[in-house]
Amino acid sequence: MSVQQPGFIRESTLQSQPGTAPWWVGRRHPVWLAVGLAAVTMLLTAAIGVGGRVFAPTADPISVRLAAVLFLAVGACVVVGGAGAWRRVGAGGPAGWRQPGLLIVPGIIALAPIVTGIELPGGSLLIVLVVGYVATGVFEELWHRGLILDVLRGLGVRRSAILGGALFAGTHLANVVFGQPIAVTLAQAVGAFCFGVGFSLMRWRTNAIWLLIAIHATGDLLLHITGLHGGLLWVFLVGHDIAMGLWGLWCLRGLRDEARVLA
Repeated sequence: MSVQQPGFIRESTLQSQPGTAPWWVGRRHPVWLAVGLAAVTMLLTAAIGVGGRVFAPTADPISVRLAAVLFLAVGACVVVGGAGAWRRVGAGGPAGWRQPGLLIVPGIIALAPIVTGIELPGGSLLIVLVVGYVATGVFEELWHRGLILDVLRGLGVRRSAILGGALFAGTHLANVVFGQPIAVTLAQAVGAFCFGVGFSLMRWRTNAIWLLIAIHATGDLLLHITGLHGGLLWVFLVGHDIAMGLWGLWCLRGLRDEARVLA
């Protein structure tokens, strides 16, 4: 009887029967496939942003962003669900979670903005923010920490996390089409890299995509409905992403970096 290292499942256990592997498994060039998957969503985001400016110039940019992220979230669910790969990408539910206690610290980090007080926006903006950030969490975790990391699993824990973080950062550059300043977008991309690496490592360790979605959505939402403004907002933004990256590195303790035992 073999002993399985905590946090991992052998590749062979992820398929219930021969011929049922998702379409992205076994591709000759997984890195290029991962780049392509990230590029597709970046281009779709940019297209929706440009389309909003051209066909609905008076539309609120927040509404256009909401439309984009809802489209991407539904698309991610369709791709993963259509391939029958929920369990494979870490979204199979509590039965597949491993060491979920490791996500308590990220949860606390996400909740940190509460110390500045809650400032709820008026009207329908709160609903838009809640729906938008939940959709963002679903899309970004399911697509990047689920699908793209699964494509890169052959690279091993560390390299897949680094490349996955870089691709995650790159997709944030599309935010310029929504009118976001270039300097802010570049800073956001750097933060997204730290966040992406950290969450990738947490995904490999815990196999709990749905918990990562909850933490991601909560953190993003609280950054916008609390008393964070000006320089203090930037302190929390930078600290949030760095802290998530550092905790991801902490989760590496004791893990081997083998290509065919990731789950």
